[in-house]
Amino acid sequence: MRHRIFIAVTDGALEVFRWSDGRLAQAIREMPETRPLAGAVFLGKVAKLEPSLQAAFVEIGLDRPGLLPLKKQGKQPNEGESVVVQVRRDERDGKGVRLSSSIQSETAYADKLAKATAPACLVPPPSAWQSCLAGLSPESVEEIVCDRRVDVTAVQAWCAIHAPELSPRVRHQPQRDWEPARAEFEEQIAAALEETVTLPCGGNLLVEPVRTLTAIDVNSAAATRRAGMELTALTVNLEAAAEVPRQLALRNLGGIVVVDFIDIDNRNKREQVLQRLRDAAIIDPAIEWVGNISRLGLVEILRRRRGRSLAEMWGAGASAPEGDA
Repeated sequence: MRHRIFIAVTDGALEVFRWSDGRLAQAIREMPETRPLAGAVFLGKVAKLEPSLQAAFVEIGLDRPGLLPLKKQGKQPNEGESVVVQVRRDERDGKGVRLSSSIQSETAYADKLAKATAPACLVPPPSAWQSCLAGLSPESVEEIVCDRRVDVTAVQAWCAIHAPELSPRVRHQPQRDWEPARAEFEEQIAAALEETVTLPCGGNLLVEPVRTLTAIDVNSAAATRRAGMELTALTVNLEAAAEVPRQLALRNLGGIVVVDFIDIDNRNKREQVLQRLRDAAIIDPAIEWVGNISRLGLVEILRRRRGRSLAEMWGAGASAPEGDA
């Protein structure tokens, strides 16, 4: 799997596109006020201990306190005490951020901590392009293209610390000269905002995110013949298995995903579909687990949730993307 990363700032929004093996696999549009907090380090203040949850609610300067689990923590904090915490999961579905007292940060914050009064941010969250690059193996990234020269400097500085071999692959190129063109990015984003994905064979995926999980239904639809050869359920399932991880990455759908493949009685063919799905999952670093396939063709996938979905970033309610003049 080979990746090309494109970075731009358009109308105040940071935009990051990941082009993987000839197709768009990730598209992030991030305004300063919608930047995910996952990874940020705060000096917080314990607002309340909740013994029934074995957790504490910690004020870190947001509208609602974050939840800090205490089950695996040694010394228990007291109400009103200041604690250093890191955001592990962003606020979503009416739930506040989830915190951890186990800090994973390569940014020194001791000097800032000595002068800080809770609540205070000690280490800001990583930017969209930092998170994107951190999830990829350096050898798989062919180039990083920046619309602005100032971003080249920032990306090279980050690469010098985290992935030195990437520094020579960072370059400046205005959006109007990008290849593929921005218009092609926008075309594939528009397609991913639809609930139905058409497969090359004529079958389709029906992608239905709901509050508790995402359901993906594989349908044969118009898949009857191709190249004079009758298509089988296996053919449709194999194409679906290759496409599902890309759709999850592009749509940025996290949590539990259940894929309902077309029923296949033959166990070996079911395993063939599962292997294709697992092989295709390499496109998405956020996929943490792919379960087994049931006799009814159901497969569970667990994908790490980070930031807003594609629909929230690029849908009708978001700022319309504009190309370079």
